[in-house]
Amino acid sequence: MSLLNINLDSALSLYALPVLLITALYPQIVKGSLVKKALRDDPNLNTNPRNNIEICKKKGVSEDIIKKMERAQGAHSNGLENWPIYAVTILAANVSGVDQRTTNSLAGGIVVARVIFNWLYINGSNRFLASLRSLTWGAATVMSLTLMVKAANSFNAKVV
Repeated sequence: MSLLNINLDSALSLYALPVLLITALYPQIVKGSLVKKALRDDPNLNTNPRNNIEICKKKGVSEDIIKKMERAQGAHSNGLENWPIYAVTILAANVSGVDQRTTNSLAGGIVVARVIFNWLYINGSNRFLASLRSLTWGAATVMSLTLMVKAANSFNAKVV
């Protein structure tokens, strides 16, 4: 018996759904902490959060910090844009009966790729890291597409 009766043959991949949502939200927390540090004495802090980067630019915050804020915002947006794709894919794989070990492994791979993606996006201030970021995005996308095809195959095998 495994810890909490959870093993690779159970639907562990469903836990990837909230984890992936957290990975989408985390960059916004990073951006918020950078803004808070930069504007700590500003009485209007957080009164217009969608304009915080522009406010920081006007306040003379260093270009490196501004770029990091922008990259964190980009990682956040990308996470929100991709989360529905991952969620539908993982749910479809579970509902259609794709092997749990396969589903769990690919969902886990997507989570790992997204964590690495976030780090590379937020901290990647050169072309090499930007290229690695793109590769991790591609890896997560390929794993998601693999699950989509497996879900379709599993569903179609039951219909026939």
